[in-house]
Amino acid sequence: MAAMAIVVLIFGGIMSTLRSKPVSTRLWICLFVSSLVTTQLLMKKLSAPPHNFRFSGYVTALHFMSVWCVCVGYWVSQEAIVKLHPESLGSIRRYVTYIVPIAISLPLSVVFNNQALTFIGAGLNGIIGTMAPVTTAILSHSLGRRIPLRGWFGIFVAGCGAFVIGWAEWSDNKGNTSLCIGFVMSGTSVLLRSSKVVMQDQLLSPNAYKQEETFGPQQPSIGSLGIMHVWALQAPACTLVALLYAVCMEDIHKAWAGLTGEVCWLLLCTCISATALNLLGMFTIKELGASSMQIVGKLNTIILCAFSVSFMGERLPAAVIFGASIILVGIGFFEHTMNEERSKLDSMGKLPMTKR
Repeated sequence: MAAMAIVVLIFGGIMSTLRSKPVSTRLWICLFVSSLVTTQLLMKKLSAPPHNFRFSGYVTALHFMSVWCVCVGYWVSQEAIVKLHPESLGSIRRYVTYIVPIAISLPLSVVFNNQALTFIGAGLNGIIGTMAPVTTAILSHSLGRRIPLRGWFGIFVAGCGAFVIGWAEWSDNKGNTSLCIGFVMSGTSVLLRSSKVVMQDQLLSPNAYKQEETFGPQQPSIGSLGIMHVWALQAPACTLVALLYAVCMEDIHKAWAGLTGEVCWLLLCTCISATALNLLGMFTIKELGASSMQIVGKLNTIILCAFSVSFMGERLPAAVIFGASIILVGIGFFEHTMNEERSKLDSMGKLPMTKR
């Protein structure tokens, strides 16, 4: 009961921290965090005994294919099948420039993260993952998104909270094998994750970045794309990359042999959860920006721990609760600073920092 109360408090904290947003937006962001936790719990159950279905490449490809099927159904219902074609972005060259890098970094970030867990354990991997908000902020800033000095302080505070959570997990679950390889894989996953989030942010909110279009006078600069449009373009390429990895690194015959009735049911549940996660994750990027999205995403750690306490009998360290509180403070400070900056720019008659 105490763990469930903590989960409620976390969601209440999100609702309060993002009170400048509409209620519907805050509820969708809470669902994003929930889907992140649900997907991780389902994947953990799928790979653990008695199922032992440890074919992350094929599962990842299946998840991206599920998202693409939803996008196809959506655009067919909207009678806008043209949105599924790469040239709907303006040209094949733009598709290669904007979408292909996302398609490469997104599935590989998942793969490297899963592989890192086999070398260093979840706790240490979580500590390294706390760098995601910082690396995302640096990347987005280098590409033109202006972050005020006080905003950087909010990112720093949230990063400290995430580090506290990761350190608490590491203290409870010390990893001791192949640390060097694990560090490299986990760090690579963080960089790839940050890169894909920033690139998606550029597509969803191009006005937030100072860009100089290089495709000639005949093609105007790329405008803001919708969530379903971006996924319709990137999901097939993401599926292909994940599938290529799976074919090269995993045994398809063993994967096929492991498809029992219960495993198939779990795979269906992960597809539903992962599809919601991917779509809601894109929505969160559009509403909050790349840096805030990464910070909010770190709250899944404490909710995951709380669910584990409620349903799996695990212990929730007090430091994790403390770290989550620090994250909420950092998010609130960062969001307050960005709202002030947007209001200042609006009053000066300039474009807002983030397209709303």
